[in-house]
Amino acid sequence: MYQEEYRKARQMGLKEAKFCQSKGVSPYLPVLDEILAVESTCGEVDLGLVDVPMELIVGTRSAGRSQAMSHSFMPLMAEDSEFAAKWVTLCRAHMEEGISDPIKVYEYMHTFYVVEGHKRVSVLRYFGAVSIPAYVTRVLPARDGSKASNIYYEYVDFYRLSGVNYLWFSAVGRFARLQAAVGKGPEELWTEEDRRKFYSFYHGFTTLYGDKSAKDLAGRMTTGDAILLYLDLFEYDQVKNYSQGQLKAGFQQLHKAFSVKKTLPDLNPLKGLLGR
Repeated sequence: MYQEEYRKARQMGLKEAKFCQSKGVSPYLPVLDEILAVESTCGEVDLGLVDVPMELIVGTRSAGRSQAMSHSFMPLMAEDSEFAAKWVTLCRAHMEEGISDPIKVYEYMHTFYVVEGHKRVSVLRYFGAVSIPAYVTRVLPARDGSKASNIYYEYVDFYRLSGVNYLWFSAVGRFARLQAAVGKGPEELWTEEDRRKFYSFYHGFTTLYGDKSAKDLAGRMTTGDAILLYLDLFEYDQVKNYSQGQLKAGFQQLHKAFSVKKTLPDLNPLKGLLGR
């Protein structure tokens, strides 16, 4: 049974690798060491044990493991390989008792690269896990005044206050605006209850935002952008206790707002447009 799971996962990996090759891009995991070889950095920060969103784990720290898995960490090695045997053992452990040992990763520009635990990521991603516990070391990019750099350091400040690592915005100033939107002062720390409530709201929102009916909201907008739009329409103190049905009703108003204003240079004008 467990061997069959490896076979299915490998088929997924081979299919993904073939697609990447057809597009002229590498079918293997991106390597952080290769990225950092051409980028300027300014130090590292130990973040300790953190729940890392699986979707933000995008590669490996060193080249040694890069060709064993596809971009989405699906296995590529032959079914009679040592890699396959270890993957199957982890698969059995996950299905019988669960995988709980943390992995080790580096974070760079809001994406994560595995140092230890590649096969754990592979198995858990195959089974649809949303996050994984990890010891995280952050690599700080040099501040260069670019939009990407400015947004990233706004994220660093927001993370220091909130501990939230799953949100991203497409423009500067929005992390601070979210901090205000949830009723927090510029330097006010989030409590564990704050984090729990916000994640519950975020999870319900993303379930709707990821639905095919939300495709017209996509474009250049991140989920964070859409959430900030939503909180321009509704007070957070109200929506944080919404049921999924109430969130959906509000989401329909968000569709209307987006149909009125297709671009997102600034969210505030929507308030006037919607008569708030």
